[in-house]
Parts: sequence; structure tokens; C-alpha cells
Amino acid sequence: MVTVLAGAPTKNHEGYNSKTTGASFAPDAIGIRRAEDARAMSQLGANFVWLELFDNDYLEVNHGGRDEGEILEAIRRVLDDVAPRSVLSPLGLVHSDHLAVSNASLELAREFSSDWYLNMDMPYGQAMRETVPERIRDVERATVLEALEPFVGNAAIKRPAMRTYASQYGPTKRAHRPGFRSAMKEAERYWKVV
Repeated sequence: MVTVLAGAPTKNHEGYNSKTTGASFAPDAIGIRRAEDARAMSQLGANFVWLELFDNDYLEVNHGGRDEGEILEAIRRVLDDVAPRSVLSPLGLVHSDHLAVSNASLELAREFSSDWYLNMDMPYGQAMRETVPERIRDVERATVLEALEPFVGNAAIKRPAMRTYASQYGPTKRAHRPGFRSAMKEAERYWKVV
């Protein structure tokens, strides 16, 4: 598991991360989010890596804009190190951070021999269903996608893992209530990059 945008400037910053974690010093806020991530990955028995790139909450603090090339190169280094047989990356809905990671991943899918898959960003795909076909059309301008059978998964595993993200769980649930409920119950959607 690679969390691509897991870095923070060494400054106080009032924004989404400080509001959801209660920590104004950016490294402390990201430290809280990383601790949540580590607990979830431990529950799932997954290895994980945090990259030191900033999410949009911190971009204006340091350099004012998103460099998707920076994201692409950071992910490429991980792929070179790990040499995975398959990669799962976000479809890229609603959030510009998700979209930037998705765009970089789709470029890398062309150069790596790994099987490459996209997953629907949850709960945004359920809360704003119209964004899914729009994004699929955008992606299919550059590549072919094969829709896979929805995956139901196991709520007894999924729910506790999601709850470890305490700083994100409540705010996301409040902001996307109908989609959040659906995300907990509905099957997840995936596409294979062909």
C-alpha cells in the first residue's frame, strides 16, 4: 500500500488536516493520519509506504501548485523497487489529489508490465454517481478499460479498517452521508487497464 501524498511542510497550517486531526502543526497532523494508516494496514496484514509529497491542503504553503510529474516520478521509484505483478490505483473522482494520483498512475500503466487496475473512489462514487461515467469517458480517451465484476468483500474486515481512520471517518461520513452508507454496504467497482 502506497500513500502517495503523505508529506507535510514543517509549519503551522490551518486547513482540512488541522481541522480533522486537531493538530495545527502540519507534521503532527500528518503524523496522526499516518498512525491511522499504520493501524489499518496492520489490521489488514499489509506492507505500506508513505511518500513525502504534499496533498492539496499543503500545496499553497510550499509551492502553490500541483506537479503531477513529481507524483509520477515518486510512484515510478516505488514500482521500480517493488516490481509488483499487479497495481491498483484510484479512478480519480472529485478530489484533485485523487485525480493527480490517478493521472500519474495511468501514465505509468503504459510503461510497466504489471497488470493494472483502477478502483472507484469511495464514497465519492456512490455520493456523486454522475462523476463515474464522466471519469471513465476521460480515461478511455487514452486507454481501454475493462469493467470487472463488482467485489462485495467482507464488511467484518472493511468496517474496522475504515474506522481506524478516525480523523477522516466522521468528516467524510457527514459530508457524503448517502454515499458513505452505500460505500459500507455496496460492492466495490474495479476496472482493468487493457
